[in-house]
Amino acid sequence: MAGMPPWAILAQIVILLAAATLLGLAAQRLGQNAVTGYLLAGVLLAPYLLRAAGASAVGLLAEIGVALLLFTIGLEFSPARLRALGWRVAALGALQIAGTASAAAAGARAIGFEWRLSLLMGIAAAMSSTTVVLRLVSERSELDSLHGRAALGVSLLQDLAVIPSMLLAALPAGAAGPLLLGASFLKALVLLGAMYVLIRWAIPAVLMPAAGGRNRDLPVLVSTVVCLGASWASQALELPAVLGAFAAGLLLSQCVLADQIRADVIPLRAAFLPLFFASAGMLAGVPDLAGAGRMLLLVVVLTILKTLVVTLAGLALRLPPGAALRAGLTLAQIGEFSFVLLESARRSGLLEAELFRLLVSVSVTTLLLSPLLIGASGPLASALEAVLRRKSGRAPVPSSQAAARGGHVLVIGYGPAGRQVAGRLASRGLPVLVLDLNPKTLAEGDPSVPVEYGDATQQEILERAAVERARAVVVTAPDPLTARNIIAQVRRMAPQVLVIARARYHIHRDLLRQAGADRLVSEEVLVGGELAAETLTALGEGA
Repeated sequence: MAGMPPWAILAQIVILLAAATLLGLAAQRLGQNAVTGYLLAGVLLAPYLLRAAGASAVGLLAEIGVALLLFTIGLEFSPARLRALGWRVAALGALQIAGTASAAAAGARAIGFEWRLSLLMGIAAAMSSTTVVLRLVSERSELDSLHGRAALGVSLLQDLAVIPSMLLAALPAGAAGPLLLGASFLKALVLLGAMYVLIRWAIPAVLMPAAGGRNRDLPVLVSTVVCLGASWASQALELPAVLGAFAAGLLLSQCVLADQIRADVIPLRAAFLPLFFASAGMLAGVPDLAGAGRMLLLVVVLTILKTLVVTLAGLALRLPPGAALRAGLTLAQIGEFSFVLLESARRSGLLEAELFRLLVSVSVTTLLLSPLLIGASGPLASALEAVLRRKSGRAPVPSSQAAARGGHVLVIGYGPAGRQVAGRLASRGLPVLVLDLNPKTLAEGDPSVPVEYGDATQQEILERAAVERARAVVVTAPDPLTARNIIAQVRRMAPQVLVIARARYHIHRDLLRQAGADRLVSEEVLVGGELAAETLTALGEGA
């Protein structure tokens, strides 16, 4: 990049963002995720931009993109979100990180890599992409599903695990391990302490008057200064610059004006995402024939490994087999934090350039495959559950509560909506049985309402609840795909039963009706009616 005019670097950024935008739109038109287009833009433009700008300029683009991206990821993180995951998801995340990292590190060590590089490659393999997981699961309306919550929770835990990993990656090759690692941790603690003091007391003193004066520019400027300043300070302490950016986002997320900062800054991710993923695609490039063979082999091995580890860990934690498999396939890619770790290892001399390029290519390929794997996860999970049902060969034993029932109303889901339904029906003297998959939700319910634990998408669970003898089934699950699967299963087992379902959004009504719902309640219609009624009441026009 030496001697290159600044405007030439800006031209590369414009070209990269324009190509990423066009290919991102094309990918969405083809039913894929926009991230796929961003990555392809980088891969296709790599020969031109590498020749025009040089590898150092491309590396700078990638580093700027990842620093800004990790800052926004940290900004969205909060202890409340972590606490809301529950012990099962936390345990799943710990088992996934430990299992995948150990297996991948053992494989790397077995073929001759030294222990620190093997450990770093194992940790990099364990990291999934929070950005891709959140976007793909959200686009499929599966954030409220069991596998969606599990996958997103595990990816958030992975984000936290990357902080000590970055310190390990930044150590120079051949350095005295424990002593230098301890010094790096000490410097990181000093940096975090100084940032905490600044963000806890100094920044609110600046932002509060701005908030009182309705100044929307100052929070954005302060956030930008904090992000870039933390990156510079981290680099000055011989720590990864992206560590400072991520930590700045984490600490700002606890600021008194965190909600407003998020609202102002998070939309800027629209520019950070294409820049990061496109520059990552450039660093990967198109490998030669021999390199492509090694890359594809690693992609297959790592995809199977990550899926298997998450699935087995989920089964050990008593997740339904289908949900465990879907969570595994959702987390099978290697994400943005892996780029950070690998780049730090390359800069410290631990990772050779050729191996770095191969591993980045593996990561980019798994990201490209993510939409396909997540799309196939539903049919694969259904096939797995069908095989397990045939293998069991046992007729399900009805529960003592359901065995004596006939003409009861089966309420599926015991959240706020399910509790209202069950309570109203019980108050009218109607026999009710509730099914739910969240033990915490069950424990908080009305003890007078009979509740059973189970996944209502599974035939055995519905048989235990005597669905064939039910008077009606009320599906309150908020996730439309989960609701569709439940309705379809109920309709197969009990064609005559009345099915009433909740449609979270109006656009999902046809999906649920096609699955077999007799009656649908649209949340958007109800909310609109309530808002109109409240408005009329507030204006003194209520009936």
